[in-house]
Amino acid sequence: MNLFSSIFRSVHKRTKYPRPSRRQSRPEFVLSSERLEPRHYLSANGLEQAEGESWHVTYDTLKNAYQQQGRAAPHVIGSGYSSSNLNQADVAMLADVVRARYGVTGKGMKIGVISTSFNALGGMDEDIALGVLPDMKGTDSRGYSYICNDVDYKDDEGRGMAQLVHAIAPDAEIYFATPNPVTDFGDPTSPSMAIDHANEWAERYVSVIKKLVDDIKVNIIVDDLYDPIVPWFQDGIIAQAVDWAVEGKDGNKAVAYFSAAGNDTNTSYQSTFRGTPYPEISSQLPSSVPGNTEQYLYHDFDPDAENIDIMQEVYFPGAFNKNNFFVQWDQPWKHNNSAKHNNSANEVWFFTEENGERVYFGKAIGDPDYPMSLYPLSGMQQGGTQVLEALPNTFYVAFVHNTHGYDGGGGQELPTFFKWITVFDGSQPPVGEDFPQTSFIEYAEHGSSTVWGHNNSKLAANVGAAQYWSTPAYQANSSDWESVLSDFSSFGGTPIFFDSDGQRQEPEYRPQPRFIAPQNGDTSFFGSGDPDKDTLKNFSGTSAATPNVGAVAALLLELNEKLTPAEIYEHLAASALPLPIDRDDQPTIDPPTLPPVGDPEHFNYPTGVGLIRAKEAAARIADISIQGKVFEDFGRNGIQDQGDRPLEGMPVFLDSNGNGIRESEQTLTEPNVQPLTIHSAARYFTPENITYENELIWPAKAGSVITFANMAGTITDLELSYTIHAPQGGDPSGQDRVFLTLISPLGIRVPITGTKLVGQAFNSPGNFSHQDSTTVFGSSQTILMETSSADHMSLANLAAFKHTPANGSWSLEVMNADPNHSYMLDNWSLTLTTEEPQVVTDAQGTYEFPGSHLSFSSAVGAYTPMVELPDNQFITTNNKTAIGRRNLKPTVNIGISLPRVERPELLPSTKIIVDNSVPGPNPFVFSWNNLATSLLPSVSGIRFVVDSVRGTVEKKSGDTWVDVSTPPTTSNPRELLRLLSLRVVKPDDELRWIPPAESPQAEEAFSLVGWNGKLVSESKSSIRFEMQ
Repeated sequence: MNLFSSIFRSVHKRTKYPRPSRRQSRPEFVLSSERLEPRHYLSANGLEQAEGESWHVTYDTLKNAYQQQGRAAPHVIGSGYSSSNLNQADVAMLADVVRARYGVTGKGMKIGVISTSFNALGGMDEDIALGVLPDMKGTDSRGYSYICNDVDYKDDEGRGMAQLVHAIAPDAEIYFATPNPVTDFGDPTSPSMAIDHANEWAERYVSVIKKLVDDIKVNIIVDDLYDPIVPWFQDGIIAQAVDWAVEGKDGNKAVAYFSAAGNDTNTSYQSTFRGTPYPEISSQLPSSVPGNTEQYLYHDFDPDAENIDIMQEVYFPGAFNKNNFFVQWDQPWKHNNSAKHNNSANEVWFFTEENGERVYFGKAIGDPDYPMSLYPLSGMQQGGTQVLEALPNTFYVAFVHNTHGYDGGGGQELPTFFKWITVFDGSQPPVGEDFPQTSFIEYAEHGSSTVWGHNNSKLAANVGAAQYWSTPAYQANSSDWESVLSDFSSFGGTPIFFDSDGQRQEPEYRPQPRFIAPQNGDTSFFGSGDPDKDTLKNFSGTSAATPNVGAVAALLLELNEKLTPAEIYEHLAASALPLPIDRDDQPTIDPPTLPPVGDPEHFNYPTGVGLIRAKEAAARIADISIQGKVFEDFGRNGIQDQGDRPLEGMPVFLDSNGNGIRESEQTLTEPNVQPLTIHSAARYFTPENITYENELIWPAKAGSVITFANMAGTITDLELSYTIHAPQGGDPSGQDRVFLTLISPLGIRVPITGTKLVGQAFNSPGNFSHQDSTTVFGSSQTILMETSSADHMSLANLAAFKHTPANGSWSLEVMNADPNHSYMLDNWSLTLTTEEPQVVTDAQGTYEFPGSHLSFSSAVGAYTPMVELPDNQFITTNNKTAIGRRNLKPTVNIGISLPRVERPELLPSTKIIVDNSVPGPNPFVFSWNNLATSLLPSVSGIRFVVDSVRGTVEKKSGDTWVDVSTPPTTSNPRELLRLLSLRVVKPDDELRWIPPAESPQAEEAFSLVGWNGKLVSESKSSIRFEMQ
């Protein structure tokens, strides 16, 4: 084994457990205010389907459809659900809800994936046929290859990442590139050679980024590679290229960049340098240390000024396997013969313990031009000779500065800060308390940052990881849930001391990781374990979390293509869910003791701002609602005129069936008693030289269909019952091989039964504490929504179906991962409860339906806000509306005609007293209130119309006076309605009477009748004026 055999790394976590052996469809009907109309279909591509009652998808049907059509043809249910969809993170983030509600699939988005290799193992064509990849074999419409370059790196992690992206954003175009060398030059045998290789790798990385940005014009980049031999305390050339891409420089569009945090948890130490001269520590230093020990300054690890300790105890319980210890200090990083480079001669010494005494073991090695050194924890051989010994699990570290500098000159400058990291890629437990196994770093009770380099760049988004099974979507009852960080996810907090030119600046601590995303979803081939026992490889690590976020970003960007990368990050962060990291009842993992960044109430270095939630982020971006006012429309013109009063406390509901009556609760049960056979899983393609198993298994799926129709409103509750058994020859004890998923007409899917997982997170680190199947065989099982009964819990939260339409075809998908036996679904039934959403108007007559009750009309049809009215009233407005990208917040005002009720008789004649202290008055100015108090025994909202007049009566409209004495004579219908409405005298109206010139003191000025769309007084009321 050579020293640098595993320097270039991806951040796929290597888990520690072994892999077990192993006719045309009916249209659905959905919510629509106009009518129940078909929206989504169960397509027949690659599908064997009985008449509207069931369907089957197997490996053979997918392959045959691909061979016949020359393209992938997995069947599709609803808006974007594919039977070949893998990746449980899709459900964990509720990304399927985003696709269903907003009709987004990543269409028009280009996503660049940077990783190790793509098709070195072979298998890409198979993945395309199965529908787990888009067609990436050729070129896009512009002639650019989807595989920008590839290398013979036998891992194809990039293809696994692409599968995760495709499951969430199925219509996005995916491009792959790698900075890894085409030719394997072998492991470097010296620090200088390792640094040269790292510098060349960094230059290729920059070229890859520029290729994706300049030529491909990607919208999003996701990567999962890192190299410890890059600058930690300043932005190297990769970090600078990342920021260049995000800024959108040189005429390019800005790119949202997502980078994997890493899987090294908090196995690190960093500190300001507290140099202590030899005379003060000579008693601590073993005599076995070679050379002149008096020429060194020794770092004091103990922060207590009263004590000095130059040896830091370190313990890692797991075995070392090509793991390295890296240290860097605060000096500029040399690149391309730059003038700035290391000028501080520092070393790391290792000690072990023998018979209770510390013994010098050896020291890390480096290149004087660079502020770093390293040591292979498992030792090093060259030419069959052991040149460096393996360190034991417990060892001691000393960091020292050589005051004499380097032998070749220079190096006398004192360090002020240093940091060491052990790169384990998830193979060691974190530093914490009360863990079954715990790493220990003395004087670093909380560990420290293991995010560095371009993963810690200023403008990109660094992504940490949570297990998909610890997200709220995978809890049957969200009130019992609290998600947690994966036990390997890297902590942020590495400071930046220099600008890109190597000039020292004020220390900058960046808010990385920005957020956490779910990981450990399935792929067809990539992964090192199968914890959920479905025979599909689970892709773990921040390498898996990162493409999941990138795919969600594609959905968000399709929803609003004007979003900048910073705005995408902000929407994801603002909708994220904080993760607990220091609960009293669980193992403790505290944040590193570092300067705060951002909002300390929402950000910490282990988890950023928390777990992303695709549904909530999309809701922020779409920001849809239906709003409006309810008013008394006296003029019956559909417009709230002056005097049309708002109606407070009016219930407004979304009328889904057009009957004008709110359906407050409707429950319907539909059964399917047709037995359904689920075929056995298929053994298929074996990648060349694959390192895990020589056999891949593709589960078979079948679906039993139930169709609902004429249910008003949206879902508020759901209950499912099923009976399944193992046929003769089947093994009921192998029930962990059968998985049930409920799929709604919109394509939203919720796993009902499967493998219940707990573990590999900070609340339950290490191996799984629970790994139990929830599928019940041989007897009827009932699943309830939001239940506290374990016997009736769904594997994932059924609340994903809330506020979505009930009408249409529902599928109970049964997946069989057993390659040797078929299983039988005897029957199942589904009970849905719906109601039409309702809100109440406020004092201004205003109402609003929030986005949580709504979807784009392309998914569910038009909406009709409605008020339930008695027979003697009706709505005067057009209250149908649609929601879409060009109409996110439609306003629907609801005018209500006044009831046809008798009003009090007007007095036959009355007089209005006017003030004679005002000269004239000519004309006589008065108001509606003057009329109402003079004509009626009590003031009410009655309206008036002038019947006859001597002279002229005018009403003020804005800044002008309008003659309302006689009916209008226009032939324009719209203008006629407007003028007729103006004639009506309403509350708050101001009027004036202009007497005729020949009779200024007429006995009768004019006459009135009461009005409410028709005459409501039997006689006229004569009005005259008197001076007071």
